[in-house]
Amino acid sequence: MNLGEVIKVVQKHFTDGLVVVIGSGLSAAEGIPGMPALADNLKGSSSELSGQDLELWAKIARVLDAKEALEAALQKHPPSVSLETWIVKKTCGLLLPAEQGVIRSVIKGDRTLRLTSFLSKVLRPANGLPILTPNYDRLIEVGYEMAGFHVDTMASGHYAGAFDPNRSCMASCRGIVNRGKTQMLDHFPRAVVLKPHGSLDWYKNGGSAVRSAMDLDLERLIITPGLNKYRAGYEVPFDKHRELANNHINQSARLLIVGYGFNDDHLQTHLLPRIRNGTPTVILTRTASDIAKTLASESPQCFCLSKPNAHAGVAVMTKGISFEQNGHDLWDLGVVAKELLL
Repeated sequence: MNLGEVIKVVQKHFTDGLVVVIGSGLSAAEGIPGMPALADNLKGSSSELSGQDLELWAKIARVLDAKEALEAALQKHPPSVSLETWIVKKTCGLLLPAEQGVIRSVIKGDRTLRLTSFLSKVLRPANGLPILTPNYDRLIEVGYEMAGFHVDTMASGHYAGAFDPNRSCMASCRGIVNRGKTQMLDHFPRAVVLKPHGSLDWYKNGGSAVRSAMDLDLERLIITPGLNKYRAGYEVPFDKHRELANNHINQSARLLIVGYGFNDDHLQTHLLPRIRNGTPTVILTRTASDIAKTLASESPQCFCLSKPNAHAGVAVMTKGISFEQNGHDLWDLGVVAKELLL
């Protein structure tokens, strides 16, 4: 197999039945801090803690100092409720300024998100294009809107939005069409954005969850890394997003995975068997994780495109074959859109 054959596979991949999984790597490429930056931010802010939370954080920090990831550290030493609240606050404080800066520049027309460039060149399925992400930021939502999609977030409303999947879906409906003898709803181009770890615009308001574009003085609903996420993942609205994400994975005809490190069991319980069982899969990532490499090497129809160590271009892995090619960075979603998609 050579690069020309891989390019043909990629070009034919973006058609009906596509499900997209996006990880923090894509946000990082657009300027959003990732988990290493969050770990450093937490370590630098630990003087704000006291008592048992400070003692517990010291244990977590020692794991981080041993060069383990934040997720691993929080799994070894699950935070208390109060420490987890502090982690959420610091996470939002780190991400929000960067996110808002990117969004401002996009709306002003100073830049185009990689996702927007990609979406402008792919098929827009009638029943919506599902996109699943553990990311908290809203660059995916902005990227879709800038590409002309209606964004279905499972919530109805922008300022005091209630989580209601049916109303959110109907917001994209533009009428009824006849297909043969069957009448069907006709939707504007629609993106179904599922965020099983929460979002920066989700809030806890009393006993309810709301989605608001406003910066509210309420607890934000995001699930931090570590063991506590498995408990929180079964609470509203995380549960519905997780359930629908898994359903889309199970029903996918093909998968596109961008900037995702394969370190989240919420998605991987369904995602990994789907890939291993032969669902056509393209992985685009700057640095391929060990799991991504194994999937590409052992799965029947999985291609992993990543950055070579020593030069510009692309490293390809699939079914025991691996090679590098100088030239375009075809592991980058924006470059794929520009160079491979007409």
